[in-house]
Amino acid sequence: MNDQRAQEFARCAVVLAAELRETRHERAVAADPEKQADPFAAPAPTGGDPFAPSMAGREGVFDQALSNALAAIVASEWPGEELDRNGRVRSASRLLRLIEEHVPATGGIVLVPDKDPLPEIPQGATDSLFQAPRFSSRTRIDVRTLQDGIEASQAARHGRGAGGLQRRHVEALLALDGHRSLGVMGEEQQDRIQRLAQEEDTASQRRAAEYLEHIGGEEAARRAENVTNSNAYHPKHNPGGHDLDTCPVCGHETFCVEGLDPVIGRVGYGRCLVCTYIRTPGAAEDEAFTEHLRSMDHK
Repeated sequence: MNDQRAQEFARCAVVLAAELRETRHERAVAADPEKQADPFAAPAPTGGDPFAPSMAGREGVFDQALSNALAAIVASEWPGEELDRNGRVRSASRLLRLIEEHVPATGGIVLVPDKDPLPEIPQGATDSLFQAPRFSSRTRIDVRTLQDGIEASQAARHGRGAGGLQRRHVEALLALDGHRSLGVMGEEQQDRIQRLAQEEDTASQRRAAEYLEHIGGEEAARRAENVTNSNAYHPKHNPGGHDLDTCPVCGHETFCVEGLDPVIGRVGYGRCLVCTYIRTPGAAEDEAFTEHLRSMDHK
């Protein structure tokens, strides 16, 4: 059961974390347009900043993630106590109080020690939201902030007004992934990235095929004969350039390669100069990984 709870937590938490990352990126761009390359260039958001006001259902996603995470943690630490006398899983608020009863909080923070502690793994930059695994010898549970997050989300969840979910609530939620019963966000994030890359590539191929049908085969062939490789290799002026590759959609050798995947270094990303098909770095990496698995199966 805890595995299912961990997966539910990860599925919801990764969506919230991605939105948290995106809203921080928007703040960085707005703060200084010259620093758009750094998504965390803006000052850290304050505790009163609303979280993802345009994200529909954010309060429900937060509540689902928190309820599953706390149930998994309590069931792991104190088996059976996650259930009430009727055998139902306790509410998130009650689970937070139960955790505090077992491990007294200091300043609203509970540090749950690991029964079998693993070596401490450095977490890196505070803005790196996806680190797998995130285990440490203690799990930080910000009871006060999480309880406040529950209360802030109730109005929207029960039709009593707008929600008040804030970034600090989501950050406190993500910290729970450090518990040994969870530690699943990294894997879920990779799966999400792969799914998005596949969906994006499928959509790009469909748009390219439609465009190819619109201009017709003769026009496509004419354009293919006259393309200019804007990223052609030159030992002095462009040592990182590449020859044109064959486009998987139109079949012409008109795919302008901007770079290669980091897995096997053979799948290029870029765009076709005829049918406009675009392969992103994520799609190239996904295709390369699939090709790598096939090659291993044939050995």
